[in-house]
Amino acid sequence: MPAKINYNPQKIRQRKRTIGIIAIVLLLLFTVLAFLGYISFIIWVLADLVVAAAANLLLRRVGRKPL
Repeated sequence: MPAKINYNPQKIRQRKRTIGIIAIVLLLLFTVLAFLGYISFIIWVLADLVVAAAANLLLRRVGRKPL
């Protein structure tokens, strides 16, 4: 008999919010660095795509898997 899974929507919501905040901060950081000239346009686009993809995958995984 499988163990009972403890499903806590508040914990999942908090984890998703944390992932979203971290992703937004990283996107803003890369944007500021690009405008100041510390990173090139191509690096900025690639970094933004990587952050967005990673956040998307994490949000999907957290939404499917009970914690």
